[in-house]
Amino acid sequence: MTLLHTRRGFTLIELLVVIAIIAILAAILFPVFARARENARKTTCMSNCKQMGNALMMYYQDYDEHIPRRYFDLPAPFTYNGYNHSKLLWYMALEPYHKSTGVMNCPSSGKVWKGNYLTDTAYGINAHLSLWDGDRTLAQIQYPADTLIIAEADWTRSTADYGFSNSNFLAIPFHVSRFIPQRHMEGANIVFVDGHAKWYKIPLDPSYTGSGSVKLTMPPPGVKWYADGSK
Repeated sequence: MTLLHTRRGFTLIELLVVIAIIAILAAILFPVFARARENARKTTCMSNCKQMGNALMMYYQDYDEHIPRRYFDLPAPFTYNGYNHSKLLWYMALEPYHKSTGVMNCPSSGKVWKGNYLTDTAYGINAHLSLWDGDRTLAQIQYPADTLIIAEADWTRSTADYGFSNSNFLAIPFHVSRFIPQRHMEGANIVFVDGHAKWYKIPLDPSYTGSGSVKLTMPPPGVKWYADGSK
């Protein structure tokens, strides 16, 4: 006598349970994957910053310990990465030491820098040391291990994003950024005058009430901008 076995399908409740389990696992794993990806980008950015820090050390040795200026006026234009330039910008001055235009690209910035000085880079140089108070030397920096020289930077064309109290500036080619973005998990990488690089959590500016799309930030505690260490 042959027994017939019928295959029982999933019930609706069982299907709903499976779907619920998949949804729970996705909710748990997706943030983990996103955080792992951002950690990898943060590491790449930190590598860029360390290379710039090493380039700074070599620049100091070759130029009597002078801080790189935001830009240097040149007697005649020259070609750089296919573009004609009348000024030597700070990152151009450092490039012979790290030999990589990719150093100016942060994978989390959303920008791809191609060497044109009119294109925003992912990083800026401390304008208090390189622009308004140019030709500073290492001997004039009171706290080189605490004084910012290069940091991640953003610039916006929205005038609404400029109405805030922070008076610290980063020079990004021919633009000025008034804030360090929360680019990596509410923080950013910073290079200091002594060449070391470190990630800092970047606090939001609670005094900003503008309507712009960019969240404005404050400098991290303990980081100095001025040569005399006053702030």
